[in-house]
Amino acid sequence: MREMILNHASLAPAGWRDALEFLPDLADGIAGLVRAGTAQATLRMSRSLHETRWPDEGSLFDAFREIMRRGARDQSLFLMKLSEKTPLLSSLAPDIIGRFRMCEAKTLSPGDGAPLVLCAVTDAIAVGFPSEPVWDRDRLPVDFLELLPDGTLGDAHEEIDNLTRSAHAGPIVGRHRERLRRQYSDAADLWNRRGQMFAHLAFGPDVGEHLAELNAGWLPTLVNRLAELDETAAEWVAVGGDAPPWKCKVTPESQSVRDYKKGKLLQARTFRATGGERVLFQWHARFGSGARIHLRFDASARKIEIGYVGVHLPLPPP
Repeated sequence: MREMILNHASLAPAGWRDALEFLPDLADGIAGLVRAGTAQATLRMSRSLHETRWPDEGSLFDAFREIMRRGARDQSLFLMKLSEKTPLLSSLAPDIIGRFRMCEAKTLSPGDGAPLVLCAVTDAIAVGFPSEPVWDRDRLPVDFLELLPDGTLGDAHEEIDNLTRSAHAGPIVGRHRERLRRQYSDAADLWNRRGQMFAHLAFGPDVGEHLAELNAGWLPTLVNRLAELDETAAEWVAVGGDAPPWKCKVTPESQSVRDYKKGKLLQARTFRATGGERVLFQWHARFGSGARIHLRFDASARKIEIGYVGVHLPLPPP
């Protein structure tokens, strides 16, 4: 998971009242990143919470306590529980520190630009306040100079993820998952990363074995179909309804399958659920060359669970 780094340059234009207004929503956004597995519950900073201050008002930690007094208890406690890493380069690997020391922000002072440059070289997520239009976006350009091996300075440009409002969490999580979906190495890696890649889906324990037996050439189309099902599950929670708003074709088993020898073929569609019990996964989506994803869904909890991925299961004889 990625780190979050406090962009203190975005805090400077905000007064004490602004900070108290921004913090609860910022806390919700950070919690969304952590909950989705996109970011660690860690905040790296140039200065500690107690050293980050508003003249004659108080510190950032004092602001956390004040929003609790004003009713944002959960957000305040969440912010206080974030692990704090200061100074900025604390516990980083020597090679990362070495590269960072060869870089310098172009449009900000070295002190203000350092957190953003560190985001650029470590793929961290900048967090701060939407105190000015430049900070009020989920993607932020960072221009910096980098010392090249020949001793000259080269121009470098990176786009970093930036969270200053809770609404920014969704796009950041989405980009992170899209990247993970392109980076898996094999079926085992896909299974290990399933929670990050498809956070809104549940997977029965048999699916890992099914993946290991799957034709490796089918994995990209499987990932695409699972991504559509994951999007379906996320939207279902948001919009409600008795049935999922399918983003791909999903159908139940045919009547002939259900009727064959009093349900004998349905046994082939029974797999272990997340709780360990064997249940029927009779709904399915197609992928690859005749392959199937068997699933079930719970309208009361608005959950979609995958029970099987693989070749087409047995059908009644013609």
